[in-house]
Amino acid sequence: MRLSDRYIGRQVLVGTLFAILLLSTILVMGSLFQNLRMLIVELGAPLSIIGEFLVAALPFALIYTIPWAFLSAVLLVFGRMSSENELTGFRVAGLSLTRLSMPVFVLGALLSAGCLWLNLEVAPWAKYTSKTIRMRAFAMDPRSMLNTAAEQDGLARFEESLKDVRAYIEKSDGDTMMMEGFHLFKVADPADKNARDIYVHAMKAKTVIDTTKNEFRLHLYDAMFMTSGGKPGEPGSSASNTPQIVLAEESVPVVLPYETREAKKDPASMSNAGIREAIEGLKVAQANVVARRTALKDEIAAMKERGEEATPLFEETQSLLKTEMLKDWTAYIPNYEKEIYRRYSASLACFVFAFIGIPLGIKARRKDTSSGLIISLLIGVAYFICGMLGGKSHTGVLIAAWAPNVVCVVLGLVLLRRARFR
Repeated sequence: MRLSDRYIGRQVLVGTLFAILLLSTILVMGSLFQNLRMLIVELGAPLSIIGEFLVAALPFALIYTIPWAFLSAVLLVFGRMSSENELTGFRVAGLSLTRLSMPVFVLGALLSAGCLWLNLEVAPWAKYTSKTIRMRAFAMDPRSMLNTAAEQDGLARFEESLKDVRAYIEKSDGDTMMMEGFHLFKVADPADKNARDIYVHAMKAKTVIDTTKNEFRLHLYDAMFMTSGGKPGEPGSSASNTPQIVLAEESVPVVLPYETREAKKDPASMSNAGIREAIEGLKVAQANVVARRTALKDEIAAMKERGEEATPLFEETQSLLKTEMLKDWTAYIPNYEKEIYRRYSASLACFVFAFIGIPLGIKARRKDTSSGLIISLLIGVAYFICGMLGGKSHTGVLIAAWAPNVVCVVLGLVLLRRARFR
C-alpha cells in the first residue's frame, strides 16, 4: 500500500465516521422525540423500552447516513486537496487521478458491503421492532391503556372493539393498582338501535389484570351506573327516555379485553425470503380468483341456456362475478418487488457515490466546508427520492430502483475523464 493510499483513505474514513456519528444522532434523536410522548407520557415505558427503541431506530438511520456521510467526506477531502494543490503535487510525482482514487473506491465497496448486510439482515428486524414497541411497552404495564383512554381514539389503539370507550382517572396508585375517582364512558353506536350510552363512576376502583384471558377486571367501590338511550318500551328504557341509574357499594361489572397481537408486517419489515413467500401467496390468491371467475362464467352460461336470466339467483351470480372481476392480487406484487430491489440498489450507494464524489469535489475547489455539504445533501436527497419512486409494473419498479446507480456511475465516469485531463 502506498503512502498516498493511507493518506487519502485515512482522511476519507475519519470524515465518514464523523459524519455518520453526526447524521445518525440527528435522525435517531428526531425519531425518539417524535415518539417520546407515546413512550413516556402515554405508556409510561421504562428505560429498557426506550433503549430498545433507540437500538431499533439506529440501523434504519444508518442505511441513509452511511452513504451520505461517505459522499460528504469524499467531497470535502478532494475539495481540500484540490484547493491546496495537493492533487497537483501527486500528479507531478507520477500518480494519476485514477490511482489516487483507488482507496476511495475500496472504502466505498467495503461500506456498500456493510450497507447490504444492514439492508438484508438488520433493517427488517429493526423496522418490525419499532412497529411493535407500543404493544410491548403496553404488555409490560397494561394499566397504561387506561391512562390514555380519555383521548379521542380512546382504547381503540389497543382493541378495536373498544373504540367508543373513554376512561378518566383522577388519581392512581401504581403500587396497589388502586384508582380514585374512576370515570368510564361508552358512547352508543348510532348504527345499533339497541345500543345505549353508558356512564360508570366509582369513588375507588382496583385493577386486576388477567394475563391468561388478556383482560382487565375493575373492582368498583361506591359505584354509580347510568344508562340512557334505547327505544321506549324496551327493557332498560322508559317512555320518556329517562336515564336509568343504579348504585352499588361494591361491584365488578367492568371487564375490558385487550390483545397483544403481533403487528401486521409490511415489506420493509420482512426478510427477502418472507417477501418472496408473500409474492407467491399473492400469485396463488390470484389463481384462485381466476378459477372462481371461470366457474361463475360457466354457471352464468348454464343459466342462460336454461332461460334463467330474470331469476334472483342469476342476478346474484352476475353480481358475484362483477365483484371477482375487481380483484387483482397481482397488483400488490410490485410493492414487494420494489423493496427487494431497493435493498440491493441502495446498498451500492457508497460505491456509486465514489464515482461522482471525486470529480465533483475537485471541481468545487471550495474554501470552506459548506459547498461540499450542500452538494452531498442535494445528491443524496435526489438519489434516495428517485430510488423510492417506481411504477406499478415489474419493469417500472426495476428501472426506478437501478436508474440512480446507473446515472451516477455514467455521470461520474464522464466527470472523472474530464478531471484527468484538466
